[in-house]
Amino acid sequence: MISKNLNKTKILKKYSVSLLDRYLQMWKIITCNLLFLFITVYSTSTDDSSSTIYRTGKDKSTGTVYSTGKDKSTGKDKSTGKDNSTMEFFHHNYEAMYKYLQTIHSKCPDITRIYSIGKTNENRELYVMEMSDNPGEHELLEPNFKYIGNMHGNEVLGRELLLYLLDYMCDEYNKGNKEITNLVDNTRIHIMPSMNPDGYEIAREGDCTSVLGRANGKYVDLNRNFPDQYVPGSDLNEQPETKDIIAWLTQFQFVLSANLHGGSLVANYPFDDNKAMVEVYSKSADDDVFVKLAKTYSFNHPEMYKGESTCGDKFKDGITNGAKWYCVSGGMQDYNYLRANTMEITVELDCCKYPDHSLLEKFWKEHKTSLLEYMKMVHIGVKGVVKYPNGTGIPNVKINFDKRYPFQTGPYGEYFRLLLPGEHKVYIEYGKNKLRTDVKVPKHGTTIMNFIVDGDTITSSYARHMNEVELAEKKSVFSNTDIESKDTNTASSDTNSAATKKRHTGRSDNLAAAAVIVTIGCIVCVLAGIVLYRKVKELRAVDKGYSYDKIETEKFISEEP
Repeated sequence: MISKNLNKTKILKKYSVSLLDRYLQMWKIITCNLLFLFITVYSTSTDDSSSTIYRTGKDKSTGTVYSTGKDKSTGKDKSTGKDNSTMEFFHHNYEAMYKYLQTIHSKCPDITRIYSIGKTNENRELYVMEMSDNPGEHELLEPNFKYIGNMHGNEVLGRELLLYLLDYMCDEYNKGNKEITNLVDNTRIHIMPSMNPDGYEIAREGDCTSVLGRANGKYVDLNRNFPDQYVPGSDLNEQPETKDIIAWLTQFQFVLSANLHGGSLVANYPFDDNKAMVEVYSKSADDDVFVKLAKTYSFNHPEMYKGESTCGDKFKDGITNGAKWYCVSGGMQDYNYLRANTMEITVELDCCKYPDHSLLEKFWKEHKTSLLEYMKMVHIGVKGVVKYPNGTGIPNVKINFDKRYPFQTGPYGEYFRLLLPGEHKVYIEYGKNKLRTDVKVPKHGTTIMNFIVDGDTITSSYARHMNEVELAEKKSVFSNTDIESKDTNTASSDTNSAATKKRHTGRSDNLAAAAVIVTIGCIVCVLAGIVLYRKVKELRAVDKGYSYDKIETEKFISEEP
Protein backbone atom coordinates (compact mmCIF):
# COMPACT_ATOMS: atom_id res chain seq x y z
CA MET A 1 0.00 0.00 0.00
CA ILE A 2 2.83 2.34 0.92
CA SER A 3 4.57 1.39 -2.34
CA LYS A 4 1.49 2.30 -4.36
CA ASN A 5 1.18 5.70 -2.69
CA LEU A 6 4.87 6.42 -3.31
CA ASN A 7 4.46 5.53 -7.00
CA LYS A 8 1.42 7.78 -7.28
CA THR A 9 3.31 10.65 -5.67
CA LYS A 10 6.23 10.15 -8.05
CA ILE A 11 3.94 10.07 -11.06
CA LEU A 12 2.00 13.09 -9.81
CA LYS A 13 5.16 15.17 -9.42
CA LYS A 14 6.21 14.25 -12.94
CA TYR A 15 2.78 15.25 -14.28
CA SER A 16 2.78 18.47 -12.23
CA VAL A 17 6.08 19.62 -13.69
CA SER A 18 4.87 18.82 -17.24
CA LEU A 19 1.62 20.72 -16.74
CA LEU A 20 3.43 23.68 -15.23
CA ASP A 21 5.82 23.81 -18.21
CA ARG A 22 2.90 23.88 -20.63
CA TYR A 23 1.28 26.81 -18.82
CA LEU A 24 4.55 28.73 -18.70
CA GLN A 25 5.13 28.09 -22.42
CA MET A 26 1.62 29.33 -23.24
CA TRP A 27 2.19 32.52 -21.20
CA LYS A 28 5.51 33.18 -22.96
CA ILE A 29 3.91 32.76 -26.40
CA ILE A 30 1.12 35.22 -25.55
CA THR A 31 3.45 37.89 -24.18
CA CYS A 32 5.99 37.53 -27.02
CA ASN A 33 3.33 37.86 -29.73
CA LEU A 34 1.84 40.92 -28.08
CA LEU A 35 5.27 42.49 -27.71
CA PHE A 36 6.05 41.83 -31.41
CA LEU A 37 2.72 43.33 -32.50
CA PHE A 38 3.30 46.46 -30.40
CA ILE A 39 6.83 46.97 -31.80
CA THR A 40 5.53 46.61 -35.38
CA VAL A 41 2.78 49.21 -34.92
CA TYR A 42 5.01 51.60 -32.99
CA SER A 43 7.78 51.45 -35.60
CA THR A 44 5.24 52.31 -38.28
CA SER A 45 3.98 55.25 -36.24
CA THR A 46 7.48 56.69 -35.81
CA ASP A 47 8.52 56.17 -39.43
CA ASP A 48 9.60 59.55 -40.83
CA SER A 49 9.24 60.44 -44.52
CA SER A 50 12.78 61.77 -44.47
CA SER A 51 14.01 58.22 -44.00
CA THR A 52 15.85 56.74 -46.93
CA ILE A 53 13.48 53.76 -47.07
CA TYR A 54 9.70 54.00 -47.22
CA ARG A 55 8.30 51.00 -45.41
CA THR A 56 4.93 51.38 -47.09
CA GLY A 57 6.37 51.46 -50.59
CA LYS A 58 4.58 54.73 -51.34
CA ASP A 59 5.67 58.13 -52.51
CA LYS A 60 4.91 60.19 -49.42
CA SER A 61 4.09 63.33 -51.38
CA THR A 62 1.47 61.75 -53.65
CA GLY A 63 0.36 58.54 -51.95
CA THR A 64 1.11 56.69 -55.18
CA VAL A 65 2.33 53.12 -54.80
CA TYR A 66 5.50 52.29 -56.67
CA SER A 67 6.58 48.76 -57.54
CA THR A 68 10.03 49.63 -58.86
CA GLY A 69 11.85 49.09 -55.59
CA LYS A 70 13.47 52.50 -55.92
CA ASP A 71 14.19 54.67 -52.90
CA LYS A 72 12.32 57.91 -53.61
CA SER A 73 14.68 60.10 -51.62
CA THR A 74 17.92 58.89 -53.23
CA GLY A 75 16.82 57.49 -56.59
CA LYS A 76 18.70 54.28 -55.85
CA ASP A 77 17.51 50.70 -56.12
CA LYS A 78 16.98 49.30 -52.64
CA SER A 79 18.29 45.86 -53.50
CA THR A 80 21.35 46.81 -55.56
CA GLY A 81 22.11 50.33 -54.39
CA LYS A 82 22.57 51.44 -58.01
CA ASP A 83 21.37 54.83 -59.15
CA ASN A 84 18.43 54.39 -61.56
CA SER A 85 17.67 58.09 -61.94
CA THR A 86 18.09 59.60 -65.39
CA MET A 87 18.22 63.18 -64.09
CA GLU A 88 21.37 65.10 -64.95
CA PHE A 89 22.14 67.35 -62.00
CA PHE A 90 24.50 69.74 -63.72
CA HIS A 91 24.08 72.97 -65.67
CA HIS A 92 23.07 72.53 -69.31
CA ASN A 93 24.28 74.94 -71.95
CA TYR A 94 22.36 75.36 -75.20
CA GLU A 95 23.62 72.18 -76.86
CA ALA A 96 23.31 70.08 -73.70
CA MET A 97 19.79 71.41 -73.06
CA TYR A 98 18.59 70.38 -76.51
CA LYS A 99 20.25 66.97 -76.16
CA TYR A 100 18.49 66.48 -72.81
CA LEU A 101 15.13 67.32 -74.43
CA GLN A 102 15.84 64.77 -77.15
CA THR A 103 16.68 62.15 -74.53
CA ILE A 104 13.37 62.77 -72.77
CA HIS A 105 11.50 62.57 -76.07
CA SER A 106 13.18 59.27 -76.93
CA LYS A 107 11.93 57.82 -73.63
CA CYS A 108 8.39 59.17 -74.06
CA PRO A 109 7.75 59.62 -77.80
CA ASP A 110 3.99 59.13 -77.44
CA ILE A 111 3.42 61.95 -74.96
CA THR A 112 6.05 64.52 -75.97
CA ARG A 113 7.06 66.64 -78.91
CA ILE A 114 9.76 69.28 -79.31
CA TYR A 115 9.04 72.46 -81.24
CA SER A 116 10.49 75.94 -81.58
CA ILE A 117 8.56 79.22 -81.43
CA GLY A 118 11.32 81.20 -83.14
CA LYS A 119 14.95 82.29 -82.92
CA THR A 120 16.98 84.68 -80.80
CA ASN A 121 19.21 87.53 -81.94
CA GLU A 122 22.11 85.09 -82.06
CA ASN A 123 20.11 82.54 -84.04
CA ARG A 124 19.41 80.09 -81.21
CA GLU A 125 16.08 78.28 -81.20
CA LEU A 126 13.51 78.94 -78.48
CA TYR A 127 12.68 75.31 -77.79
CA VAL A 128 9.48 74.10 -76.16
CA MET A 129 8.54 70.59 -75.12
CA GLU A 130 4.85 69.78 -75.14
CA MET A 131 3.68 66.95 -72.92
CA SER A 132 0.18 65.54 -73.39
CA ASP A 133 -1.56 62.27 -74.22
CA ASN A 134 -1.98 63.59 -77.77
CA PRO A 135 0.84 66.10 -78.30
CA GLY A 136 0.28 68.52 -81.15
CA GLU A 137 -3.48 67.92 -81.20
CA HIS A 138 -6.24 70.19 -79.93
CA GLU A 139 -8.76 68.48 -77.65
CA LEU A 140 -11.94 70.34 -76.78
CA LEU A 141 -11.91 71.88 -73.29
CA GLU A 142 -8.46 70.49 -72.46
CA PRO A 143 -6.62 73.53 -71.05
CA ASN A 144 -3.17 74.70 -72.15
CA PHE A 145 -0.59 75.31 -69.42
CA LYS A 146 2.93 76.73 -69.75
CA TYR A 147 6.12 77.25 -67.78
CA ILE A 148 8.86 79.61 -68.97
CA GLY A 149 12.34 79.59 -67.48
CA ASN A 150 15.58 81.57 -67.83
CA MET A 151 13.99 84.82 -69.11
CA HIS A 152 16.95 86.53 -67.53
CA GLY A 153 19.97 84.63 -68.86
CA ASN A 154 21.86 84.63 -65.56
CA GLU A 155 18.87 83.35 -63.55
CA VAL A 156 19.37 79.71 -64.42
CA LEU A 157 17.60 77.64 -61.77
CA GLY A 158 14.26 77.70 -63.61
CA ARG A 159 15.98 76.35 -66.73
CA GLU A 160 17.30 73.32 -64.83
CA LEU A 161 14.16 72.67 -62.77
CA LEU A 162 12.00 72.59 -65.89
CA LEU A 163 14.31 70.04 -67.51
CA TYR A 164 14.11 67.89 -64.39
CA LEU A 165 10.33 68.32 -64.28
CA LEU A 166 10.00 67.02 -67.85
CA ASP A 167 12.33 64.11 -67.13
CA TYR A 168 10.50 63.23 -63.92
CA MET A 169 7.04 63.36 -65.51
CA CYS A 170 8.20 61.24 -68.43
CA ASP A 171 9.63 58.55 -66.14
CA GLU A 172 6.65 58.55 -63.80
CA TYR A 173 4.18 58.39 -66.69
CA ASN A 174 5.99 55.31 -67.97
CA LYS A 175 5.81 53.77 -64.49
CA GLY A 176 2.06 54.33 -64.31
CA ASN A 177 2.14 57.01 -61.60
CA LYS A 178 -1.55 57.91 -61.43
CA GLU A 179 -0.99 61.53 -60.39
CA ILE A 180 1.27 62.23 -63.37
CA THR A 181 -0.82 60.16 -65.79
CA ASN A 182 -3.98 62.09 -64.88
CA LEU A 183 -2.21 65.42 -65.22
CA VAL A 184 -0.68 64.63 -68.61
CA ASP A 185 -3.82 63.01 -70.03
CA ASN A 186 -6.02 65.99 -69.12
CA THR A 187 -3.70 68.92 -69.84
CA ARG A 188 -1.63 70.27 -72.73
CA ILE A 189 1.59 71.19 -70.96
CA HIS A 190 4.08 73.44 -72.74
CA ILE A 191 7.49 73.96 -71.12
CA MET A 192 10.14 76.38 -72.38
CA PRO A 193 13.32 75.82 -70.34
CA SER A 194 15.08 78.90 -71.70
CA MET A 195 13.63 82.12 -73.12
CA ASN A 196 17.07 83.76 -73.16
CA PRO A 197 19.68 81.22 -74.30
CA ASP A 198 21.92 84.05 -75.59
CA GLY A 199 22.27 85.65 -72.17
CA TYR A 200 22.80 82.28 -70.54
CA GLU A 201 25.93 81.62 -72.57
CA ILE A 202 27.81 84.55 -71.02
CA ALA A 203 26.59 84.09 -67.42
CA ARG A 204 28.90 82.34 -64.95
CA GLU A 205 28.25 79.58 -62.42
CA GLY A 206 28.49 80.76 -58.82
CA ASP A 207 27.56 84.35 -59.68
CA CYS A 208 24.65 84.97 -57.32
CA THR A 209 24.18 88.72 -57.55
CA SER A 210 25.58 90.37 -60.70
CA VAL A 211 23.73 91.19 -63.94
CA LEU A 212 26.21 89.46 -66.28
CA GLY A 213 24.04 87.61 -68.81
CA ARG A 214 20.75 89.07 -67.56
CA ALA A 215 19.85 90.79 -70.86
CA ASN A 216 19.56 89.15 -74.27
CA GLY A 217 22.10 89.27 -77.10
CA LYS A 218 21.22 92.92 -77.78
CA TYR A 219 21.55 93.97 -74.12
CA VAL A 220 17.79 94.35 -73.66
CA ASP A 221 16.00 93.21 -70.50
CA LEU A 222 13.24 91.00 -71.87
CA ASN A 223 11.07 91.53 -68.80
CA ARG A 224 10.85 95.24 -69.60
CA ASN A 225 10.10 94.72 -73.29
CA PHE A 226 6.36 93.95 -73.47
CA PRO A 227 3.55 96.45 -74.09
CA ASP A 228 2.52 98.00 -70.77
CA GLN A 229 -0.88 99.29 -69.60
CA TYR A 230 0.56 102.33 -67.84
CA VAL A 231 3.85 103.13 -69.59
CA PRO A 232 3.56 103.64 -73.37
CA GLY A 233 6.59 102.88 -75.47
CA SER A 234 7.99 100.05 -73.36
CA ASP A 235 7.92 97.89 -76.48
CA LEU A 236 9.47 100.36 -78.93
CA ASN A 237 12.63 98.25 -79.16
CA GLU A 238 10.72 94.97 -79.30
CA GLN A 239 13.10 92.02 -79.41
CA PRO A 240 12.77 88.78 -81.42
CA GLU A 241 12.23 86.79 -78.22
CA THR A 242 9.43 89.13 -77.16
CA LYS A 243 7.77 88.98 -80.57
CA ASP A 244 7.94 85.18 -80.54
CA ILE A 245 6.30 84.97 -77.12
CA ILE A 246 3.50 87.32 -78.22
CA ALA A 247 2.91 85.23 -81.34
CA TRP A 248 2.96 82.07 -79.21
CA LEU A 249 0.22 83.49 -77.01
CA THR A 250 -2.03 83.91 -80.05
CA GLN A 251 -1.27 80.40 -81.30
CA PHE A 252 -2.40 78.67 -78.10
CA GLN A 253 -5.16 79.61 -75.69
CA PHE A 254 -3.06 79.40 -72.55
CA VAL A 255 -5.04 79.35 -69.31
CA LEU A 256 -2.36 79.34 -66.62
CA SER A 257 1.36 80.08 -66.62
CA ALA A 258 4.37 80.80 -64.43
CA ASN A 259 7.59 82.62 -65.25
CA LEU A 260 10.57 81.28 -63.24
CA HIS A 261 13.23 83.75 -62.08
CA GLY A 262 15.96 83.95 -59.44
CA GLY A 263 17.31 86.41 -56.91
CA SER A 264 14.81 85.95 -54.07
CA LEU A 265 12.37 83.35 -52.71
CA VAL A 266 8.79 84.47 -53.34
CA ALA A 267 5.75 84.05 -55.60
CA ASN A 268 4.93 87.40 -57.26
CA TYR A 269 1.55 88.22 -58.84
CA PRO A 270 -0.02 91.12 -60.87
CA PHE A 271 0.03 93.96 -61.21
CA ASP A 272 3.71 94.75 -61.57
CA ASP A 273 3.24 98.53 -61.80
CA ASN A 274 0.77 101.38 -61.45
CA LYS A 275 0.15 104.83 -62.91
CA ALA A 276 2.26 106.61 -60.33
CA MET A 277 5.08 104.04 -60.58
CA VAL A 278 5.38 103.91 -56.80
CA GLU A 279 5.76 100.86 -54.57
CA VAL A 280 2.17 100.33 -53.43
CA TYR A 281 -0.25 97.45 -53.85
CA SER A 282 -1.59 97.41 -57.43
CA LYS A 283 -4.69 95.23 -57.32
CA SER A 284 -6.05 93.44 -60.39
CA ALA A 285 -9.71 92.49 -60.87
CA ASP A 286 -8.73 88.86 -60.16
CA ASP A 287 -6.65 89.56 -57.07
CA ASP A 288 -8.29 86.78 -55.02
CA VAL A 289 -7.45 84.18 -57.65
CA PHE A 290 -3.88 85.43 -58.07
CA VAL A 291 -3.33 85.26 -54.31
CA LYS A 292 -4.61 81.67 -54.34
CA LEU A 293 -2.30 80.75 -57.21
CA ALA A 294 0.73 82.33 -55.53
CA LYS A 295 -0.02 80.56 -52.26
CA THR A 296 -0.39 77.27 -54.08
CA TYR A 297 3.26 77.53 -55.02
CA SER A 298 4.61 78.98 -51.78
CA PHE A 299 2.69 76.72 -49.40
CA ASN A 300 3.98 73.60 -51.16
CA HIS A 301 7.59 74.70 -50.77
CA PRO A 302 9.31 73.77 -47.48
CA GLU A 303 10.71 77.30 -46.96
CA MET A 304 8.98 79.83 -49.20
CA TYR A 305 5.72 80.05 -47.24
CA LYS A 306 7.62 81.13 -44.11
CA GLY A 307 8.23 84.50 -45.75
CA GLU A 308 11.91 84.80 -44.84
CA SER A 309 14.96 84.03 -46.94
CA THR A 310 18.73 84.27 -46.78
CA CYS A 311 18.50 87.27 -49.13
CA GLY A 312 17.04 89.37 -46.32
CA ASP A 313 13.66 89.76 -48.05
CA LYS A 314 10.51 89.26 -45.98
CA PHE A 315 7.16 88.40 -47.55
CA LYS A 316 4.07 87.33 -45.63
CA ASP A 317 3.16 83.77 -46.66
CA GLY A 318 5.98 83.86 -49.22
CA ILE A 319 3.96 85.87 -51.75
CA THR A 320 3.87 89.50 -52.89
CA ASN A 321 2.04 91.84 -55.18
CA GLY A 322 4.51 92.91 -57.85
CA ALA A 323 4.13 96.68 -57.58
CA LYS A 324 4.19 96.58 -53.78
CA TRP A 325 7.63 94.95 -53.97
CA TYR A 326 8.99 97.17 -56.77
CA CYS A 327 7.53 98.51 -60.01
CA VAL A 328 8.24 96.85 -63.35
CA SER A 329 6.92 98.36 -66.60
CA GLY A 330 6.84 96.19 -69.69
CA GLY A 331 6.66 92.96 -67.70
CA MET A 332 5.52 89.66 -69.18
CA GLN A 333 3.08 88.53 -66.48
CA ASP A 334 0.83 91.60 -66.79
CA TYR A 335 0.86 91.27 -70.58
CA ASN A 336 -0.25 87.63 -70.31
CA TYR A 337 -3.21 88.59 -68.15
CA LEU A 338 -4.38 91.72 -69.96
CA ARG A 339 -3.70 90.78 -73.57
CA ALA A 340 -3.83 86.97 -73.72
CA ASN A 341 -6.34 86.02 -70.97
CA THR A 342 -3.59 83.94 -69.33
CA MET A 343 -3.22 83.98 -65.55
CA GLU A 344 0.53 84.19 -64.91
CA ILE A 345 2.68 84.65 -61.81
CA THR A 346 6.44 85.16 -61.49
CA VAL A 347 8.27 82.83 -59.11
CA GLU A 348 11.64 83.77 -57.62
CA LEU A 349 13.21 80.37 -56.96
CA ASP A 350 16.25 81.16 -54.81
CA CYS A 351 18.43 84.03 -53.63
CA CYS A 352 21.37 82.91 -55.76
CA LYS A 353 20.81 83.52 -59.46
CA TYR A 354 23.40 81.01 -60.75
CA PRO A 355 23.94 78.48 -57.93
CA ASP A 356 26.68 75.87 -57.90
CA HIS A 357 25.69 72.66 -59.67
CA SER A 358 26.15 70.68 -56.42
CA LEU A 359 22.97 72.33 -55.10
CA LEU A 360 20.72 71.48 -58.05
CA GLU A 361 19.40 68.20 -56.66
CA LYS A 362 18.50 69.92 -53.38
CA PHE A 363 16.62 72.66 -55.23
CA TRP A 364 14.76 70.09 -57.34
CA LYS A 365 13.50 68.27 -54.25
CA GLU A 366 12.38 71.54 -52.69
CA HIS A 367 10.46 72.80 -55.73
CA LYS A 368 9.09 69.56 -57.21
CA THR A 369 5.81 69.50 -55.31
CA SER A 370 5.17 73.21 -55.90
CA LEU A 371 5.71 72.82 -59.65
CA LEU A 372 3.27 69.91 -59.83
CA GLU A 373 0.58 71.38 -57.57
CA TYR A 374 0.65 74.69 -59.40
CA MET A 375 -0.03 72.94 -62.71
CA LYS A 376 -3.13 71.31 -61.23
CA MET A 377 -4.64 74.74 -60.63
CA VAL A 378 -5.39 74.99 -64.36
CA HIS A 379 -8.36 72.70 -63.57
CA ILE A 380 -10.33 75.00 -61.24
CA GLY A 381 -13.20 77.36 -62.00
CA VAL A 382 -15.49 77.38 -65.03
CA LYS A 383 -14.97 76.40 -68.65
CA GLY A 384 -17.18 75.81 -71.65
CA VAL A 385 -17.97 76.48 -75.30
CA VAL A 386 -19.95 79.27 -76.95
CA LYS A 387 -21.45 77.78 -80.11
CA TYR A 388 -24.18 77.81 -82.69
CA PRO A 389 -26.99 75.19 -82.59
CA ASN A 390 -25.04 73.07 -85.10
CA GLY A 391 -22.12 72.84 -82.66
CA THR A 392 -19.73 75.23 -84.40
CA GLY A 393 -17.74 77.23 -81.88
CA ILE A 394 -17.85 81.03 -81.96
CA PRO A 395 -14.53 82.84 -81.36
CA ASN A 396 -13.95 86.29 -79.81
CA VAL A 397 -17.11 86.30 -77.69
CA LYS A 398 -16.69 88.46 -74.60
CA ILE A 399 -17.49 86.74 -71.28
CA ASN A 400 -17.24 88.36 -67.88
CA PHE A 401 -17.61 86.91 -64.39
CA ASP A 402 -18.48 89.13 -61.42
CA LYS A 403 -17.34 92.22 -63.35
CA ARG A 404 -13.79 90.92 -63.35
CA TYR A 405 -11.45 91.50 -66.26
CA PRO A 406 -13.36 90.26 -69.34
CA PHE A 407 -12.04 87.25 -71.23
CA GLN A 408 -12.85 86.15 -74.78
CA THR A 409 -13.47 82.80 -76.38
CA GLY A 410 -10.68 81.21 -78.40
CA PRO A 411 -10.66 80.00 -82.01
CA TYR A 412 -12.82 76.96 -81.16
CA GLY A 413 -15.32 78.95 -79.11
CA GLU A 414 -13.80 77.76 -75.82
CA TYR A 415 -13.30 79.82 -72.69
CA PHE A 416 -11.53 78.98 -69.43
CA ARG A 417 -11.97 81.05 -66.28
CA LEU A 418 -10.05 80.30 -63.09
CA LEU A 419 -12.34 81.12 -60.17
CA LEU A 420 -12.55 80.27 -56.49
CA PRO A 421 -15.42 78.12 -55.13
CA GLY A 422 -18.77 79.87 -54.67
CA GLU A 423 -21.55 81.59 -56.55
CA HIS A 424 -20.57 83.76 -59.52
CA LYS A 425 -22.50 85.98 -61.91
CA VAL A 426 -21.88 85.52 -65.62
CA TYR A 427 -22.30 88.15 -68.32
CA ILE A 428 -22.02 87.19 -71.99
CA GLU A 429 -22.39 89.46 -74.98
CA TYR A 430 -22.45 88.55 -78.67
CA GLY A 431 -23.49 91.25 -81.10
CA LYS A 432 -26.76 92.67 -79.79
CA ASN A 433 -27.44 89.53 -77.78
CA LYS A 434 -26.78 89.60 -74.05
CA LEU A 435 -27.29 87.11 -71.25
CA ARG A 436 -26.85 87.33 -67.50
CA THR A 437 -26.97 84.19 -65.37
CA ASP A 438 -25.43 82.54 -62.32
CA VAL A 439 -22.99 79.67 -61.94
CA LYS A 440 -21.66 77.77 -58.97
CA VAL A 441 -18.03 76.72 -58.71
CA PRO A 442 -17.64 73.64 -56.48
CA LYS A 443 -15.03 73.21 -53.79
CA HIS A 444 -13.38 70.51 -55.87
CA GLY A 445 -13.47 70.30 -59.64
CA THR A 446 -14.63 72.37 -62.58
CA THR A 447 -18.03 73.54 -63.72
CA ILE A 448 -18.75 73.29 -67.44
CA MET A 449 -21.12 75.96 -68.70
CA ASN A 450 -21.91 76.06 -72.42
CA PHE A 451 -23.73 78.86 -74.27
CA ILE A 452 -25.76 78.43 -77.45
CA VAL A 453 -26.37 81.42 -79.71
CA ASP A 454 -29.53 80.92 -81.75
CA GLY A 455 -30.76 83.96 -83.65
CA ASP A 456 -31.55 86.70 -81.19
CA THR A 457 -31.23 84.54 -78.07
CA ILE A 458 -28.46 83.09 -75.95
CA THR A 459 -29.16 80.10 -73.73
CA SER A 460 -26.89 78.46 -71.19
CA SER A 461 -26.53 75.00 -69.77
CA TYR A 462 -24.07 73.83 -67.18
CA ALA A 463 -23.20 70.65 -65.37
CA ARG A 464 -20.93 69.70 -62.52
CA HIS A 465 -17.77 68.13 -63.89
CA MET A 466 -14.81 66.50 -62.17
CA ASN A 467 -12.11 64.72 -64.11
CA GLU A 468 -9.41 62.51 -62.62
CA VAL A 469 -6.97 65.38 -62.21
CA GLU A 470 -9.47 67.20 -60.03
CA LEU A 471 -10.24 64.06 -58.04
CA ALA A 472 -6.53 63.75 -57.36
CA GLU A 473 -6.51 67.33 -56.08
CA LYS A 474 -8.67 66.24 -53.15
CA LYS A 475 -5.73 64.21 -51.90
CA SER A 476 -3.03 66.73 -52.74
CA VAL A 477 -0.92 68.60 -50.20
CA PHE A 478 -2.77 71.79 -51.12
CA SER A 479 -6.54 71.33 -51.22
CA ASN A 480 -8.80 73.55 -53.32
CA THR A 481 -10.03 75.64 -50.41
CA ASP A 482 -9.27 79.11 -49.13
CA ILE A 483 -5.95 79.18 -47.28
CA GLU A 484 -5.80 80.97 -43.97
CA SER A 485 -2.62 83.02 -43.69
CA LYS A 486 -0.26 81.50 -41.17
CA ASP A 487 0.54 83.51 -38.08
CA THR A 488 3.99 85.07 -38.42
CA ASN A 489 5.25 83.67 -35.13
CA THR A 490 3.93 80.21 -35.91
CA ALA A 491 5.40 80.29 -39.40
CA SER A 492 8.86 81.25 -38.13
CA SER A 493 8.91 78.51 -35.53
CA ASP A 494 7.42 75.81 -37.71
CA THR A 495 10.15 74.01 -39.62
CA ASN A 496 7.92 71.48 -41.27
CA SER A 497 5.84 71.65 -44.44
CA ALA A 498 2.14 70.84 -44.75
CA ALA A 499 3.09 67.33 -45.79
CA THR A 500 4.99 66.88 -42.52
CA LYS A 501 1.90 67.93 -40.55
CA LYS A 502 -0.15 65.36 -42.41
CA ARG A 503 2.45 62.72 -41.57
CA HIS A 504 2.28 63.63 -37.87
CA THR A 505 -1.48 63.13 -37.91
CA GLY A 506 -1.01 59.62 -39.27
CA ARG A 507 1.67 59.01 -36.64
CA SER A 508 -0.73 59.99 -33.84
CA ASP A 509 -3.34 57.55 -35.18
CA ASN A 510 -0.81 54.73 -35.16
CA LEU A 511 0.31 55.59 -31.62
CA ALA A 512 -3.32 55.43 -30.51
CA ALA A 513 -3.64 51.99 -32.12
CA ALA A 514 -0.45 50.88 -30.35
CA ALA A 515 -1.86 52.07 -27.01
CA VAL A 516 -5.05 50.04 -27.57
CA ILE A 517 -2.98 46.94 -28.37
CA VAL A 518 -0.87 47.40 -25.23
CA THR A 519 -4.03 47.77 -23.09
CA ILE A 520 -5.56 44.60 -24.52
CA GLY A 521 -2.25 42.79 -24.12
CA CYS A 522 -2.00 43.80 -20.47
CA ILE A 523 -5.52 42.50 -19.78
CA VAL A 524 -4.75 39.18 -21.51
CA CYS A 525 -1.45 38.82 -19.63
CA VAL A 526 -3.15 39.53 -16.27
CA LEU A 527 -5.84 36.93 -16.96
CA ALA A 528 -3.22 34.40 -18.08
CA GLY A 529 -1.22 35.16 -14.90
CA ILE A 530 -4.26 34.55 -12.72
CA VAL A 531 -4.91 31.19 -14.39
CA LEU A 532 -1.25 30.24 -14.08
CA TYR A 533 -1.17 31.27 -10.39
CA ARG A 534 -4.18 29.09 -9.60
CA LYS A 535 -2.70 26.09 -11.37
CA VAL A 536 0.64 26.48 -9.59
CA LYS A 537 -1.20 26.72 -6.27
CA GLU A 538 -3.13 23.53 -7.03
CA LEU A 539 0.02 21.67 -8.06
CA ARG A 540 1.81 22.74 -4.88
CA ALA A 541 -1.10 21.38 -2.88
CA VAL A 542 -0.88 18.08 -4.76
CA ASP A 543 2.85 17.91 -4.08
CA LYS A 544 2.14 18.05 -0.29
CA GLY A 545 0.01 14.92 -0.60
CA TYR A 546 -3.42 16.14 0.48
CA SER A 547 -5.11 16.95 -2.78
CA TYR A 548 -5.26 13.72 -4.79
CA ASP A 549 -8.90 14.41 -5.44
CA LYS A 550 -7.98 17.36 -7.61
CA ILE A 551 -6.65 15.03 -10.28
CA GLU A 552 -8.50 12.18 -11.88
CA THR A 553 -7.02 8.87 -10.77
CA GLU A 554 -7.52 7.30 -14.18
CA LYS A 555 -4.59 9.39 -15.44
CA PHE A 556 -2.31 7.19 -13.30
CA ILE A 557 -3.83 3.77 -13.87
CA SER A 558 -1.73 3.06 -16.94
CA GLU A 559 1.43 4.01 -15.06
CA GLU A 560 0.85 1.82 -11.95
CA PRO A 561 3.07 -1.31 -11.77
